[in-house]
Amino acid sequence: MGYATVMRVPRIRTYAEAIKKFNDAKPIKGRSEDKRPLGERRDVDTYSIRKNVWTEAIECVLYQTPVIKFTVEDEVILRIDNWPSSSTCQFITRVLGVNANRVRGDVVLHFADGSKALMPAQGELALARSGNGAWLPKVKQTLYDYRVSRKEANNVRKQVSEFRKYLNGVVKLKGETTTFNEGTHYEQTTTRVKASYAELIEVFGRKDVGDGDTRYCPDADKWKISDKPKYWKDKDEVWANYRQATTEFFDLVRNDQDDGARHQNYWIAFNILMVQGTSLYWRDSMDYQVAMGADVFDKHLDKIMFKMFSDKVFTKVALPEGKVPTGKYDDYVTTEED
Repeated sequence: MGYATVMRVPRIRTYAEAIKKFNDAKPIKGRSEDKRPLGERRDVDTYSIRKNVWTEAIECVLYQTPVIKFTVEDEVILRIDNWPSSSTCQFITRVLGVNANRVRGDVVLHFADGSKALMPAQGELALARSGNGAWLPKVKQTLYDYRVSRKEANNVRKQVSEFRKYLNGVVKLKGETTTFNEGTHYEQTTTRVKASYAELIEVFGRKDVGDGDTRYCPDADKWKISDKPKYWKDKDEVWANYRQATTEFFDLVRNDQDDGARHQNYWIAFNILMVQGTSLYWRDSMDYQVAMGADVFDKHLDKIMFKMFSDKVFTKVALPEGKVPTGKYDDYVTTEED
């Protein structure tokens, strides 16, 4: 499926046109259901048209999803059922003449008056005709996005300011700078920090895979905490693990801790940051090294802290008409109720 096939789907402007298209389409022989093509018959399993016997709505179906419904009131109901794909966008654009595209994984509709609407992953969006016949949202959306409160972000950073000094010192001490030229006319310089499996295993322990196995892998999975849980079936358990991991990490890096344990805690926290975003595989040698860019440590620390204190760091703001959310911080503000 793609642009070539969707161009064989007809434009439909009204309920009257939709019901005529349904009546004119001959059902596919040999099917147990009343399967009628929307477009060419060979594409019937991709694009089809049907009549809802309860509401009399004419439904334009993409695969199994009734994406576009023409109602007897001559309005349109859109739904995507968690399928924000390029194919869905092409289908809406072709049938309705309303431009749809994907923006950071969401389906955004662009209307003739310059307004925009965001398709909900679940639920419906109703369209009605304007005075000039163009489709517009029946109820105009107010779209929101999240912004970082600089003041609150700095307050959160202050709680771990001593660890940040320690972190920058270790990164400077352990960083290895390399200058290279990959066939270009200019040199590039990068600084990376490395840690051996022996160092990581000393902090996290070694994964156990059974007697006689001589391979090595640090047991650090539970410390990969930069991402909040999302779309998990066992939500309670996953959130409990996340809360425990972030609380334990914060206890390692907070300023107000016992000075006797501070250095050891900071060293553990440094290694926790080393494994964020790193894939750890079984290796034959304890000397195997993993590496991270020197500029990434502060970013990982901010990410963990900002997600942990998202209720303070982020504010929800209404966007001007015509603007759509960036979605940049959606994962940061996820809560157990979402």
